[in-house]
Amino acid sequence: MNLLSTQFELLSLPFELTTNDRKFFNEFIKLNSALVSPPNGHAPVVKYSVIKNTRYFSIRENGRFRLRTTQRWPLYIYVMMGVRDSLYLHVKDYLFLHSGAIARGRKALLLPGPSGSGKSTLTLALLNYGYKYITDEVTVITPSSLEVMPFQRPIYLYEWLPPVSSTVKENFCLHRCKERWRKTIQPWQFVFPQGEAVLPKHSRFEVEWIIFPRYNETQKGSHLRPMGKAEAVFTLMQRYWNIPSLRDWGLKACSEMVKRAECYRLETGDLREACELVQGLMGRVSGKVEAGVLDNIWQRKKFM
Repeated sequence: MNLLSTQFELLSLPFELTTNDRKFFNEFIKLNSALVSPPNGHAPVVKYSVIKNTRYFSIRENGRFRLRTTQRWPLYIYVMMGVRDSLYLHVKDYLFLHSGAIARGRKALLLPGPSGSGKSTLTLALLNYGYKYITDEVTVITPSSLEVMPFQRPIYLYEWLPPVSSTVKENFCLHRCKERWRKTIQPWQFVFPQGEAVLPKHSRFEVEWIIFPRYNETQKGSHLRPMGKAEAVFTLMQRYWNIPSLRDWGLKACSEMVKRAECYRLETGDLREACELVQGLMGRVSGKVEAGVLDNIWQRKKFM
């Protein structure tokens, strides 16, 4: 068995990945190009192995069985879910928020919400209006300044419909593949930054706006409403993954961040209108996006 191995680092936590599947190994290196840092020479704290045999792929974390799958397409997702959980367990120096995040200049907009609320949908759609991509799920916040750090994970999408305009695509890569699922062939893709869209690791963004999105399938339009500070703090506390380890300090951090930001609730029934509402909030005029791009994203809203 020929094993391939690589070491990488996220937020100063060293990892190692070992696999005997070259296709997955190359995919992992490619998709992590904007996310990980070179190892700092320290021994890996967390080791993952992805081993393929005649029937399935087996994923182990520090030698312990994690899961198995007969399909290659979810391997990256499963491994990175484990990496994310390892960060919450081992890294105590940051707040981890379940939120999308974009930026205009040095100012950041957070989109906190549970799965299915439309974080990734809005994040991906707003890229077409010229915003910087910070993350679509894991927002990392520094405790001292309450600024946002880049965590530019690939955005996972079903189907091959173009999710970004031709201008945006110059700085984003669409990694596409087809895999058999039961009796059908499923197309899927990852959208991840490259070139000028890759933010330097030392980048920091001040939280200026916090919008809590909610997808409403029965609503035709979109509505943006101001949110009270007390309600915003309570709702934001529910979106922290590592809040138990923060204790009272977590509440103080949430309160201070909400105090500095403008807070809103967004009901999304029309994606284009939702983007225009965000544009107006952030002091930008409505922009034109290539026909069909937002519709392509909106068709996949139930997966995001």
